[in-house]
Amino acid sequence: MASVERDQIRIRLAGKGGQGIMLGGAILAEAAMLDGLRVAETQEYGPEARLGATKADLIISNRQIAFPEVHKADFLLCLSRPAYLRYAKTVAEDGLMIAEKILREEMGDSPNVVYLPLRASALSLGNELYTNIIGLAALAAFSGAVTKESLENSVRSRVKAETVLANFAALDLGYKLAEEADSSRLVSAAASKLSR
Repeated sequence: MASVERDQIRIRLAGKGGQGIMLGGAILAEAAMLDGLRVAETQEYGPEARLGATKADLIISNRQIAFPEVHKADFLLCLSRPAYLRYAKTVAEDGLMIAEKILREEMGDSPNVVYLPLRASALSLGNELYTNIIGLAALAAFSGAVTKESLENSVRSRVKAETVLANFAALDLGYKLAEEADSSRLVSAAASKLSR
């Protein structure tokens, strides 16, 4: 597939309060800056402080960002049912949703959705709290928005020192899940990488 240069990638991370969506957005934004890209990030909590739908939106670009809001996401990471109900329709027509596997029964199959066992994979590492990092890595693999090296460096700077190795394991697992899920989509995602 021929490489297609893009000016920007619009990303939405969505889940429920307590799933680390805001941390994920901050990590992704920092990774993009480490790659020398420009970033606009906004965050929003639902009306409930915890367990309601939350989101972090990012526009990652190699040029100046004129409008910092995401109306239609090229990539949506969806970790919860409330997030799905609220944000599923915000994926661009040619976009991709990376969703928690347990949502498949309700959401159904679609060519624009890849289901991954994010929570189960986090539990295999010993803690459900790694779900966001696994999902973030899978999103990075599909989108090509940031390099793995920058993502690792950003994680290292934003998590507790004693959890760095476990978070790196979560990153590796996320990349592996994406590759195993659909390597042909990774090729498509690679074609959408920002020109650096």
